[in-house]
Amino acid sequence: MPSTPRRARRHDPNRKERIVEAALLVLARDGVAGITHRAIGTAADVPLGSITYHFATLDDIVALAFQTHVDRLASRFEDRLAACESGPDVIECIVSAITDDLAAHPNELAVTYELYGDTVRRPDNKRLTQQWMVRAEDALAQHFDRATARLVDVVVEGLMVHISIAQQPISKQEVRALLTTAVSAGASLDSMPQPRTGSTSPRKTTAR
Repeated sequence: MPSTPRRARRHDPNRKERIVEAALLVLARDGVAGITHRAIGTAADVPLGSITYHFATLDDIVALAFQTHVDRLASRFEDRLAACESGPDVIECIVSAITDDLAAHPNELAVTYELYGDTVRRPDNKRLTQQWMVRAEDALAQHFDRATARLVDVVVEGLMVHISIAQQPISKQEVRALLTTAVSAGASLDSMPQPRTGSTSPRKTTAR
């Protein structure tokens, strides 16, 4: 009886990356709660055994997916700001980063919101959100003083959350106005005198 020929092994050197991209799709569609081996395997078109070969646990997949997501967002933001001239042009660059980039990548907005929510439940993820904030603030600090960069980053973070849940998206004009206000407020903060450090003498009390 002739033996059944062995099925040729599929050459797929990028399988691990495809699994991560599939996990990002599942995160955007179903959230962290929808992450299963089967859901990822279907999205990636890979057998379940291939997933467990590359990743010991589902948490490992989610962690790498979120890391990939943060790196992608931060790199795009850095590249956009690096191509901008300081002054009014940088405000327009940030407006485009918040509105145009998010509109062009709707799944990324959903994944970002999942990352925020998962960070509340799993504090270990704060490392990732901190990475994003540090890189975003550093990119902004190429155009603004550090106090302004920090304040603008807070506004950007808040706008991303708002856009992800609002039924009526905020307009570019409103985004521009918020950012302009933040830049003005940041400049005011930077010019304020800093509190003196070191020990202070105790206040004298008057005997009654």
